[in-house]
Amino acid sequence: MRRDAVITLEGANNCRDIGGYPAGGGRHVRMGALFRSDRLSALSLDDLEELGSRGIRTVVDFRAGPEIERDRSRLWPGVTSHISLPVGDTVDGDISMVDQIFEGRLRSVSEDDMAGLYLQMISTYGERFAQLVTIAADVDHLPMLFHCTAGKDRSGIASALLLEALGVARETVLDDYCLTNELRSHQRMAELAPEFAKIGISIDDVRAILSAPRGVMAAVLADLDVRFGDVGAAVHESLNGSTADERTRSGAVGYLLAHGLDPAALEMLRANLLI
Repeated sequence: MRRDAVITLEGANNCRDIGGYPAGGGRHVRMGALFRSDRLSALSLDDLEELGSRGIRTVVDFRAGPEIERDRSRLWPGVTSHISLPVGDTVDGDISMVDQIFEGRLRSVSEDDMAGLYLQMISTYGERFAQLVTIAADVDHLPMLFHCTAGKDRSGIASALLLEALGVARETVLDDYCLTNELRSHQRMAELAPEFAKIGISIDDVRAILSAPRGVMAAVLADLDVRFGDVGAAVHESLNGSTADERTRSGAVGYLLAHGLDPAALEMLRANLLI
């Protein structure tokens, strides 16, 4: 557990700094610049003070309209930019998968199902994920926090894309994704298991939707490597004048570039966030 990165709040339990990770060449991702979280609608006054003390001035919300209406974000006075980048999905959208389970419309969700949902989001909303990285590259928007509802799926994808763009090793990117299990998922499953049991559903049959399985994000990033790895490698070689190695061939980088991220913004991201 990265205790130094976790922000303990009363009204959100998956909020953390994604800085501090090694990024190659002896550099690290700068702490205090990029934060990820679950929804902000239940923040207490102490929570608002805590987040305000971090100097966070840009908040990016991945939730779609119905989610925002249900849970209006509470923001602190230092926020100067509140940016909506809605990524619609069937995980936390008009009707969540948990609701579908209780209604009898779903009885199981596999890791393959979740990887398919992630890839669908990635295929549909590439420009928005690229826009997030562009925003993060602008020092005037830092420190920045991005969030969805659970802070697990859309925020998990966004965090993985940002960390890959910064040159963080793949296994470390997966570690960051899985940290949600310790911060949120174990508690969530313990709460829901008795309720699911009443309708004849084992928590193990739906574990993939309630947790952050390493294999899901690993499969998604591997898919991007196959489809976009050559794009990322070509840009690396043009920017650095050196042959791309395994770390710099990230398909996530190629994916972002293919969906509108300017190579100059990629350079600026690294210049501002790597120390």
